Amino acid sequence: MLRVAAYARVSTEKDDQINSLTNQRAYFENYIKNRPDWIFVGVYYDEGVTGTQTAKRAGFNRMIEACRAGEIDLILTKEVSRFARNTVDALAYTRELRACGVGVIFINDNIDTRDGDGEFRLSIMASVAQEESRKTSERVRWGQRRAMENGVVFGNNSIYGFTLKNGQLTVNDDEAEIVRLIFYKYVCEDKGSHIIARELGEAGIKPPKASGDWSGAEVLHILKNEKYIGDLIQKKYVTTDYLTHKKVTNNGDKIYIRGHHAPIIDRAMWEKARLIRESRAAGANATHPYESGVKIVCGGCGSSFTPRKSPRKSGETYKLHMCRTRSCRGKAVCGMRTVNDKSVKAVMEYISNFFTAEFDCAAAEVANEIEALTDTDGTRTEQISEKINEVNGKRLRMLDGYFAGKITETDRECLTAEYDSELARLSAQLDALENEKKIRTERQRSSDLLETIKNETLFSENVYAEIIEKITVYADCLIVKPKHLDFSFRITYSTRGYKNAYTTTIESCNIVRGEN
Repeated sequence: MLRVAAYARVSTEKDDQINSLTNQRAYFENYIKNRPDWIFVGVYYDEGVTGTQTAKRAGFNRMIEACRAGEIDLILTKEVSRFARNTVDALAYTRELRACGVGVIFINDNIDTRDGDGEFRLSIMASVAQEESRKTSERVRWGQRRAMENGVVFGNNSIYGFTLKNGQLTVNDDEAEIVRLIFYKYVCEDKGSHIIARELGEAGIKPPKASGDWSGAEVLHILKNEKYIGDLIQKKYVTTDYLTHKKVTNNGDKIYIRGHHAPIIDRAMWEKARLIRESRAAGANATHPYESGVKIVCGGCGSSFTPRKSPRKSGETYKLHMCRTRSCRGKAVCGMRTVNDKSVKAVMEYISNFFTAEFDCAAAEVANEIEALTDTDGTRTEQISEKINEVNGKRLRMLDGYFAGKITETDRECLTAEYDSELARLSAQLDALENEKKIRTERQRSSDLLETIKNETLFSENVYAEIIEKITVYADCLIVKPKHLDFSFRITYSTRGYKNAYTTTIESCNIVRGEN
């Protein structure tokens, strides 16, 4: 008695396709139950999914797992194109199933993988199905482009401020008011995207994604979307491979239609927002001597600190650093203190002076560590890599012999275990060599860093960036992690004064290990 299952698939969720799927399931069940030498296991199916990718077919994958578990002896399916439109997948799965003792019958194509020429005929039909899938993909893309050129909007109904129905955009009045508010805050109130996101959340305004919160990224996405001035750009992303359906940014010919639909924002407001975005982006990308290399992070929530500047009437600019979470979501979410920029510079200057004072001792320690490490033998690495390639080659030849029937299942299992053991041993040797190389490289960087410090007669913020990897802010201290060294500094400090008289005094500095 053979345990028999069936597989059915339709590629869309239209009513006629669903009816077809229902009919297929009923047909297979009756067909199998009417055979006295067969035991009906079940009908596995997928609806509304592509045939070019098996990874997205839940029913198909459940069927394969059942075969691997030894629950199925034979599979029936309508035709090769229902089973897979990818030649590689069709052959790989039928070979795996045959190795598990499971055959596949393609009824309309009159193919039984248990026959001697079954795989040969299957490869031909699978190639035909794959080619048909490619042609279908090209026809669909051509039709979509013609429709886009005529103003039909593709996508789902997820464009904030608009309703998309039957390829047409209409203004959603409630959401459109929020879009106008965002532009007003950004342009007229000179607020950043993170602050706007926080204020929208505090006002109880629902974000585009109801399951989350407003974010600075979502605000910026709205500020950049050309649809709010009535224009339409389509084909921003393209599918480069009809088998994987992977989408990439389209750097080629897009479809742009000006004045396509009713706008929410006038062009003057849009242009002002664009100029502000570009100006702020240029300021963010400008090189700030120590900020470009030293990262300041929050010890409470782990977010980065961001600089905040406030102009004074005297013409002086007051600058501090604040946790991004606190800035965007409020003090109730993260109450980590702010740090004055002058205090940050005072701490970095103190660390630089420490390195200068302790240079000889630190340099000698690093030199000894480097000397203790042996040079990584490049020839040895190449030899191991060649052996790994050799073992992989043997393994592939063994599998070819197995599928050709020249190697038994017992021999395959023994050889596979032998090859896996050898590969694991060689990989461990290669990892050890690579690890030693990394350690030596890090220690050499430490030596180079100390030499730079020794030769620097006047410390600048550029040197700070070379010395310090990051500063972590806690409620009672700062943890300063130097680059390429395995210890950190725990610093406490006090401040006094105001404006030009503001000073920072280092109260304590302790070396700690294991702090990040």
